[in-house]
Amino acid sequence: MSRDAPQEDVRASPPTEAGGFSEATDAEDSFLKEVLQIEPSSRLPDPGERLGGADGRRFQLLAPMGRGGMGQVFRAWDETLRREVALKFLLPRPGMEELTLAEARAVARLDHENIVRIFDVAEWCRTSGQARVPFLVMECLEGEPLAGLLMRERLELRRVLELLEAIAAGLAHAHERGIVHRDLKPGNVFLTREDTVKLLDFGLSHLAVEPVRSKLQPAGGTPAYMAPEQWRGEPQDARTDLWAAGVVLYELLTGELPFQGATLAELRERVTSARPVPSVRMRHPEIPRQVEALLSTLLAKEPARRFSSALELREELHELRGRLFGTGREVPDGAAEPQWRQVTLVSCQLSGLAEGGAPLDAEELGELELAFHDACVEVIERQGGSVVLSMGGEVLACFGWVQGREDDSERAVRAGLQLIQGLPDSLRRRLPHLSLSRLSVRGGVHTEWMAVGARLQGEAPKVAAWLAERAGPGELAVSEKTWTLVRHSFLGEPLGSQPFTGLSGRVPLAAHRVSREREVGSRFARARMAGRLSPLVGREHELGELLSLWARAQRGQGAFVLVSGEAGIGKSRLIEALCERATPPLQLIRMQCWSRFSTQALHPVIELLQTLVAAGPEQPPSERLQWMEAWGHSREDTHLLALLLALPVPEDSPVFQLTPERRGEKTLEALTRPLLNRKCDEEPVLLVIEDLHWADSHLLTFLGLLLERGARARLLVVLSARPEFQPDWSPHDGLHRLVLERLPAGLAAALVREVAQGHEMTEEAVRTLVEKTDGIPLFIEEMTRMVLEGGAAASIPLTLHELLLARLDLLPSRQRSLAQLGAVVGREFSYALLSAVAERDEVRLRRELAGLMEAGLLRQRESAEAPVYEFRHALLQEAAYQSLSRSARRRLHGRIARVLAERFPELVEARPEALAYHLTEAGDHAVAIEPWRRAGALALERQARPEALGHVTRALALWQELPEAEQHPHEELRLRLLQGMAMVGVQGLSSPGVAEVYARVRELILQVGEALPRWEWRFWEPYAFHYARGEFQQVQVLADRLVDLGQRHENRGMELQGRRMRASVLFSSGRPREAMAELTRVLARSELPLEEHRRQALSQGEVSRVASLVQGSVGHALLGQMEESRRWAREALALARGVGHPHTTAFTLVYVSLAHVLRGEAPEALAMAEQAMALSSERSFLVWLVWAAVVQGWAVAELGRLQEGLAMLRKALERWRTLGIRLGTLFNLSMLSSILLKQGRFREARLAVEQGLLHGAELGEHFADARLHQLRGECLRRLGREADAQQCFLRALAVAREQGAGLFELRAMVSLCRQQRDLGRTRAAWRLLSRAITRFESGGDSAYLQEARALLDELQPGGPPVAPGGLPAAP
Repeated sequence: MSRDAPQEDVRASPPTEAGGFSEATDAEDSFLKEVLQIEPSSRLPDPGERLGGADGRRFQLLAPMGRGGMGQVFRAWDETLRREVALKFLLPRPGMEELTLAEARAVARLDHENIVRIFDVAEWCRTSGQARVPFLVMECLEGEPLAGLLMRERLELRRVLELLEAIAAGLAHAHERGIVHRDLKPGNVFLTREDTVKLLDFGLSHLAVEPVRSKLQPAGGTPAYMAPEQWRGEPQDARTDLWAAGVVLYELLTGELPFQGATLAELRERVTSARPVPSVRMRHPEIPRQVEALLSTLLAKEPARRFSSALELREELHELRGRLFGTGREVPDGAAEPQWRQVTLVSCQLSGLAEGGAPLDAEELGELELAFHDACVEVIERQGGSVVLSMGGEVLACFGWVQGREDDSERAVRAGLQLIQGLPDSLRRRLPHLSLSRLSVRGGVHTEWMAVGARLQGEAPKVAAWLAERAGPGELAVSEKTWTLVRHSFLGEPLGSQPFTGLSGRVPLAAHRVSREREVGSRFARARMAGRLSPLVGREHELGELLSLWARAQRGQGAFVLVSGEAGIGKSRLIEALCERATPPLQLIRMQCWSRFSTQALHPVIELLQTLVAAGPEQPPSERLQWMEAWGHSREDTHLLALLLALPVPEDSPVFQLTPERRGEKTLEALTRPLLNRKCDEEPVLLVIEDLHWADSHLLTFLGLLLERGARARLLVVLSARPEFQPDWSPHDGLHRLVLERLPAGLAAALVREVAQGHEMTEEAVRTLVEKTDGIPLFIEEMTRMVLEGGAAASIPLTLHELLLARLDLLPSRQRSLAQLGAVVGREFSYALLSAVAERDEVRLRRELAGLMEAGLLRQRESAEAPVYEFRHALLQEAAYQSLSRSARRRLHGRIARVLAERFPELVEARPEALAYHLTEAGDHAVAIEPWRRAGALALERQARPEALGHVTRALALWQELPEAEQHPHEELRLRLLQGMAMVGVQGLSSPGVAEVYARVRELILQVGEALPRWEWRFWEPYAFHYARGEFQQVQVLADRLVDLGQRHENRGMELQGRRMRASVLFSSGRPREAMAELTRVLARSELPLEEHRRQALSQGEVSRVASLVQGSVGHALLGQMEESRRWAREALALARGVGHPHTTAFTLVYVSLAHVLRGEAPEALAMAEQAMALSSERSFLVWLVWAAVVQGWAVAELGRLQEGLAMLRKALERWRTLGIRLGTLFNLSMLSSILLKQGRFREARLAVEQGLLHGAELGEHFADARLHQLRGECLRRLGREADAQQCFLRALAVAREQGAGLFELRAMVSLCRQQRDLGRTRAAWRLLSRAITRFESGGDSAYLQEARALLDELQPGGPPVAPGGLPAAP
């Protein structure tokens, strides 16, 4: 213990007038009785007594040293060892004596430099029979408690963290041995004269008699430092001490306690409530965010959210000190794997020593080199960089190595300018005895993305040195990359491009010479001067609010506006628009807070003062003071503001009589007066202060004064800050908060197009940029510019790397490594998956995830099974991912793949692309092919064709990388079949690429040969591709191959697929009877259980029985067998709906609607078509959607809405054409021609017929030839060419009879007989038609049969007279 100061903490509790806590009156009486019952002094020895040792006289008490709840401390003399010691007599509660002695002996076993050393534990009593009092024999310390130091001064942050790390070291030693302090506070932290931290009173406070306690305060601990679990009387552990360490840290940083209350009850309520600790940066924004995050962890109300041990806290502090001050870990850990990061290197070189004058000897050169190195270190570290190499006359510095900042490149260039401009004179002053008149310095700066570990890897240092060598004396050359980052902040000129020789050969490198920093006040103004003013999109409402507040301010209704939003959201752009559009008169004052000045008191305030007095630093101090004195303010105000500008003030000025605190208050008040006391004829003020998250506490105090007093001033104060800035300002009517949200997708796309003005961008490119940038305007602008300059949308722009990495570097390594792991898992990940791969205990993992959410990197959404986390920005995920080395990423991907395969089979089944991706990135390419294939198949089932194409393309790329011996044709065939299906959906049937894929499929079928039946294949797609394109020969070859193999290998499924394909070709070729024979064979062998049909639908893409039934329904209608057509259609629909395969259902609905068209059933055709359109639209079945739209247009026209139906049909046919489908064009044109005929547009109708016949002849498609010849005859009749028309009808009859197309034969016969009737040949017409009707009546009734009967009735002898020469209605 100490010779110099008492050991109890006078700051332990919030004070009252009596020096302690005040309690309710009814509690005070019992409390006083408890106090009066305790008389500890009667149980203690007196100074001068001897005690201890075998003879009871070893220690002589010299003097009391301190007294508190734990007991009394005496300075004593140890006669045996001849040294001073401290004896601490413990006063346990009655009945706790043995336990106190046992715990004291346990504490005595602690042996650590940061814990007061206990030499012995003994007992003493004054007389026999009296209760024995345990006491500790401790080292006697010289120094003072931390509480005393706190009363005298505020400590610097570096010193605060050093003290806390020592405290944590002592706690860690005790915690490892199962001992908890329970009463950590500044009074129990001792600072020796050697500046060593010693912890006192370990683990005994809960056993002591402490008269200041009441029922509100359980035993153990000092109220202001007690954790919530202590107040609630719950179990305590090491984390209880960490709470107290957090309170001590808060007090060291601010000089005040985080929780205060006038009573114990009030203090207890604040500590135990769910409300988090007040942010330390609310009132002290100069405290780094990393320290605030540390505090929030220590002072988490739930113990599980705190560090798990003091050792973990110590490691965190060790790392934090290294990141903030370059101490404790001056370079990255050599044992750790290198991280990839964007750094800026500065090469500073001495030159001119060889030019004239006597050469320096070795000793003089050594002296110069040492001074040069020291001067460089001073400049570089002041700007936040680190010197990584010093050799001879060259120093290499790195910015962004240990701690990344969003302005590292600017800091590096600024340091370079200071070195080349100031270093020669500085060296000459330091070394006046050396001949350095010709000495100069040159510099080079280069920014590069590189691996950073214990040493820098790559050629970037060589590039920086190369740039310096190309700079002239006193010049700074920077690379093109660096110039891109700093051109908005510095002035310079291009130096052209020169070859640089590196390991990869000679490459041209462009350079720029930097002359000086731009003299512009704000970051945004610098960017604008560099020609990078972005368009304002989507902020009209917010701008309107600001302009409204400005109008009110002009009328004397002053206001404050805090514009907040994340980095890049467009705060500055919005404020710029306000400044542009604010109506005069106005005096605009703009200020900028800078990260590099955030710890410099009053820096922005001084800028403000210089603006108000229009005084520049070039004016002599005396002139500036005279100018200020003429300003018209009081002498005191003038002198206060002059002191702020470091101007000479008369020695007799009254301001020197003020205390520093009062002088500071009056200075801020003086600053407010020019803004608040505006005369009517003076312009109102628009005061803009940007980036307030980098403000110091003095600026916040100044703004608080303005806010309180500015309600009636002609003043609008517009502030901008990021979301973490939460000022400690009371609610006020004049304070308005304007939160900028991310742009929605539509506005984000509009901004992309605005930035890309004059450049073509595809919709897909715009969509990709919108998805990648998450509605952040800055990200949108920089990503768009990068893409326009030829960059890939998957990468991160150089201009955003520093911002993103700075966000990551604010995190402690434990959270950063978790963010990197999450980034490897993906943009989104479940807690279950992350916990399986993180290899961390659950408590720690949940704590770190909560920290990442508080830091704004992640957001959480609840799911039915477990929480799901997502990176708030895609670019943040990308930055975290890229910061890992390739080997680290590969290792993590491999671990994730193993976990997915072993523990998440359901996820792999539903999303095989997740497993495939991680296997691919882990380098396990052969294993990744199959999950990529499954992912492609599943995506196709969802009709996500672009996604499917991406998956299958990845699989094919990996397959092609396999050794030739492992490239089996059947595996490629499976992939090519999927690739073709996906490509058709993305690129269309007419794509040359699709044709190439299916050409390869045909080759592979031949290569697989007789082995083809071993596997189940999905040949629907190549069949559909060739069939839709009218390539019937290719379909025939495939069909014959499948039938042959299926028969010879007894593979029924393969054979039936082939026969169904044959039937399609036969139908299209005009051979319906042969087609029906093939379909009948399929139906005879396809009566399977429903589950088998469902399996077939998934594996083959169709159900053979359904397809045969519905195609046969069309065939029966064409043959004139109407009842069979209807029966087959009903069976097909029932089975399709039972199978529940959407594609099969859509296909069935379309073909059933076509059968209705053939039978002339317009209402039924319309109903089926609309059902097909609804399902196809939902599932993106584009072919069935368009074909159903064709039927819909025909049906609407047939039902009397001719114009509407024709428009619908034309639109559908145009879409049909653009899809590249050639099949079915004949039948579609026949429907179009019939509607045109009904409208009397005969020439258009005939043109449609001619197009159809020409198309059919070209393709070999003859399904509707007879119908087209009939329609041609109808057109010719209406054009007055009866003879030609008759030939067309006869041709139609001949074709229909040849094909066996009874329906078309009947309809052609009706047209011919109607013509004969009109020509007066009634009897001949009657004979022809009656024979035709007799032939087709057995097939069942239809609209066309009814039409024929009605005509027959007219032609029958004795029927109603018919005037010759009239033209009938269009058929």
